[in-house]
Amino acid sequence: MKKIGVFPLLEKLEAVRVARELIGLLKTAGFQVVMEEESATRLDATELGCRKEDLPAQLDYGVVLGGDGALLSVARRLYPWEVPIFGINLGHLGFLTEVEDKDVAGAVEKLKNGDFFLENRIMVNAEVTSGGRQRACLVGLNDIVISKGLVSRLVRLELFIDGFFTGMLAADGLIIATPTGSTAYSLSAGGPIVSPQLSALVLTPICAHSLFNRPLVVGSNSVLEVKFTVPPREVMLTADGQESLTLAAEDEIKIYTAPYRTRFIRFKEKSFYHILREKVKEGRL
Repeated sequence: MKKIGVFPLLEKLEAVRVARELIGLLKTAGFQVVMEEESATRLDATELGCRKEDLPAQLDYGVVLGGDGALLSVARRLYPWEVPIFGINLGHLGFLTEVEDKDVAGAVEKLKNGDFFLENRIMVNAEVTSGGRQRACLVGLNDIVISKGLVSRLVRLELFIDGFFTGMLAADGLIIATPTGSTAYSLSAGGPIVSPQLSALVLTPICAHSLFNRPLVVGSNSVLEVKFTVPPREVMLTADGQESLTLAAEDEIKIYTAPYRTRFIRFKEKSFYHILREKVKEGRL
């Protein structure tokens, strides 16, 4: 019996109804359903509850109810188990969520019959060291961002790629995005759109104070190192806009493609360029 984790964004009222419907469909299809204890309690299904820290290692699949933000959060939680996941869209049109709520029954049937394929997406990892010791590690499916806080002062840093000094940057920050994240914050800062089929990282300065600072695309095997040339004040390191760390003057940041990937369950061929066109038509890009 395959074990599937259900991750509902219960702040959305619609998620409660869809989650209960989904749980019933999954049980009927022969899946064993598990959830984080808090979600199970809120859905009056405590028998499905599991400790949050014990959940990822036991899953065969995961399903997220919400929008792209919820899917990003769960992707980081399930790292590095590489549990195949898909999203049921309860938000706006997104790049990541696979299934609309009206199509839940059909998706469960396809999952039961193995009528799907897996799509791998690279993630980006950031290690923060101080005095030669690692003090933090963040991972993102969309991006890792170095940015100034409330104090209006430029971030001044040196960038090394594969051990070679690449240049100095004075800007409001720097975005290191995966192809998945190239249509998110990086795009709004002037970065290129990169097909998720490629393995690459996109470096996009935020409001760079130079006419010659441009986005840079590097191979997925490249290792980036960032050092501060001026002690930072309220500079943040953020993963997917959801998880953050305050950086200190002595911190050094190493950023590279994460060793594990997010694996999306896809039930149909859904062209990235078709979704891109739809978002442009809606005026959301």
